[in-house]
Amino acid sequence: MNKKIEGNFEKQKQYQKDLQDIQDKCKKATTDIRQRLLDGCAIKLKNEDVMYIYNKIYRLTEDAGTAQALKNYSKNQNNRGEKVEEQLIQYFKDILNEFIADIYMRLNEFQGEKESVLFIVSRTYHDYRSYSYWLYKMFLYLDKFAMPHVGTSLCSTSLKLFKEGYFDKCNKLILNTILQFIQETRKNGILLNKQIKHLINLFSVMGSREVEFTKALGEYDYICKKQEDAQKYYKDNFQYYLLLETSKFYKDEIEDKQKFTAPEFVSWGNSIFKLELDMCIECYPKSQQAIENKLKIILVKDQATRLVDSPTGVGYMLQYDRTDELKQLFQFIFRTKECITHIAKAYQTYFEQQGQLINNSIEQEQQQVKDGRQIHEAELYFTRMLEVMEKAQSILKNQLQDEPEIQKSYSGAFMLVINKNEKSPMWLAIYTDIIIRSEKGVNEMETDKRLSKIVSLFQLLYQRDVFFRHYQKFLSNRLLNQQLQNIQLEKQLLQKFKGETGTNVLTQLSSMINDIEQSNRFASDQQISKDTKFDLNVFLLSQGCWPITTILDNVIKPIQIQNVLENYEKIYLGKHNGRILTWCFNMGQGELIYKLQADKYYLNVNTMQMIAFLLFNQATQFSIKNILEMTKIDKIDLENSLIPFVCLKIIQREKQEIEDFSDENEILKLNLGFNNRAKKMKLLPNPKMQPKRISKVKEQNQEELQQMEQINKQREFVVDSQLVRLMKSRKTIKHHELLENCQQMISIFKPDILFIKKRIENLIEREYIRRDEKDWNIYHYLN
Repeated sequence: MNKKIEGNFEKQKQYQKDLQDIQDKCKKATTDIRQRLLDGCAIKLKNEDVMYIYNKIYRLTEDAGTAQALKNYSKNQNNRGEKVEEQLIQYFKDILNEFIADIYMRLNEFQGEKESVLFIVSRTYHDYRSYSYWLYKMFLYLDKFAMPHVGTSLCSTSLKLFKEGYFDKCNKLILNTILQFIQETRKNGILLNKQIKHLINLFSVMGSREVEFTKALGEYDYICKKQEDAQKYYKDNFQYYLLLETSKFYKDEIEDKQKFTAPEFVSWGNSIFKLELDMCIECYPKSQQAIENKLKIILVKDQATRLVDSPTGVGYMLQYDRTDELKQLFQFIFRTKECITHIAKAYQTYFEQQGQLINNSIEQEQQQVKDGRQIHEAELYFTRMLEVMEKAQSILKNQLQDEPEIQKSYSGAFMLVINKNEKSPMWLAIYTDIIIRSEKGVNEMETDKRLSKIVSLFQLLYQRDVFFRHYQKFLSNRLLNQQLQNIQLEKQLLQKFKGETGTNVLTQLSSMINDIEQSNRFASDQQISKDTKFDLNVFLLSQGCWPITTILDNVIKPIQIQNVLENYEKIYLGKHNGRILTWCFNMGQGELIYKLQADKYYLNVNTMQMIAFLLFNQATQFSIKNILEMTKIDKIDLENSLIPFVCLKIIQREKQEIEDFSDENEILKLNLGFNNRAKKMKLLPNPKMQPKRISKVKEQNQEELQQMEQINKQREFVVDSQLVRLMKSRKTIKHHELLENCQQMISIFKPDILFIKKRIENLIEREYIRRDEKDWNIYHYLN
């Protein structure tokens, strides 16, 4: 028994000796490390010294039984019964705590000087990491085999001791020092001291519960294993206060910048974003997004309305072509995308005003002359409107990056002003006619560009059906005039319209073009003009597709053309059995050769004028009554036909003081002494030459009323068909959904809510749909 106790005593002595040896070696090594850190030298420990301590710890702890015996040996031996591992871990902590106490004491000497605090904290944290790293290497065996049982690591223990013994005590001092440097940087506009990133890094590490050591570029540092813990600590203890100071500082700065113009504020704001970005990248990259978001609120969101609507804002920039400033303002506000709506509203307001100026001024101006002709107000209106639209498009593309919300404002602005002008649908049809008539000889690219402009205007119209009604008349005139015919161009434009709206009107327009093509092919195939004394061009028009209101087929045809027309009918009906041909003498045109003495004149006239004037081959004078009887032409049509001859003095009247042909006994005779330098003359009826008729105004008004009534009936049919289609597919639908969907489905015109409601009531009366018995806002489809 005594031998056993004696043996244990010997082991205890050896244990104490080994433990003391470890402590001595560690003290010598740590003293050397601290001296080198104090001198600013690189730490160089011999590998054998580190391995000596490592091996001593290994041998001291390898015999678990010995450790257990030592634990039970005696409670009176200064607690030497504790496990070897626990004593060594405690010794590891004591060494670090001693170092921490020393560096904290050094910090207390400089608490009033921020430069000194910055230097001391950065230096001591650097030294502590180096010191801990080398100590960690000496005690590495414990970290691998003892610390896992404790539930931590030497690295994590090292960081925890530093946090509790140093960082928690000077946390506020470090934070205030950082914020002071940041504030000075903001005031001076220059990053004053990049060393603050070392202090900020403390807040990134101190929240970590599990870390490990790393060495890069000669620096020792902690790496967090669980970033979420460190990130939460960083946000709560540093970023929160950083954002508070940022908000307070820049709100005060903005108060001092209230007198800045919009461009000046944008320039200043951009410099702030750049400075803050540099600071974030250099010192606190983890807060970059948070700082940027805070600045967006303070500098952009809170100031957007003031900047955009200020006297030097968007309206001013657009008016005076300050495009570079506008681009900078847009890019500045685009940082907060939701604020783009302010630019969109200002953009729309400005171009609405510009468009309204055109609306107000166009009818008040005197007619202008271009290339020897008077410019129609429709051409003047849309030429100016397109100039403003092109400016708006250019700005949208080059300065505003084709932002979708501003694109909507562009459409909204011009849609509003163009549809405010009640004449827009008719004027656009006239403008289109002018453009197409002038397109001969223009290259394809330029032509396509002009047609695209027409379509861009068409897209803005609400009353597209009214436009097509006028367009159809102009198309008819162009197609029936061989000099103006441009089938390929007409097809090209029609194809562009089809991309915007699909209606029965487009089918009619296509049929009109198809009629002309078939007419030309038939005439070419059958060689209609081969055996005639003059060129004959006949256009075969499908009934119901052309804007023909009246057909005058009871006119007595002159003998010169009667045989030719009968021959044409015979050939055509022979090829197309069962069809009916009706001649529209009120729609054709031709060229008469008028020989007078040695002169020859070429007269461009319509068919009615031709029939009436050919009578003068039989005699040099006729009474109005005789002409009416011999031609069966309506009296008003005869007036319109012969007055151009009277105006050019080809025909002379007895009663010059009377405008119309009210006296049927009045004699009209050829002016045999007629002479004119122009050998080609256009005598087509001109409204300015026609006599003033009270009934004529009434007829025009009546015709307009009939056209609008017809358009309204077509609109009723369109709305009814869409409502029934919706009800048939949905079976049951709510009132507001039915209204919204119906509006979205109709592109040929823009139906208002009241109009749709009336059609719903009509469908209920006709038993297509019914209201729900309990909820009148719900409709059901009736099969």
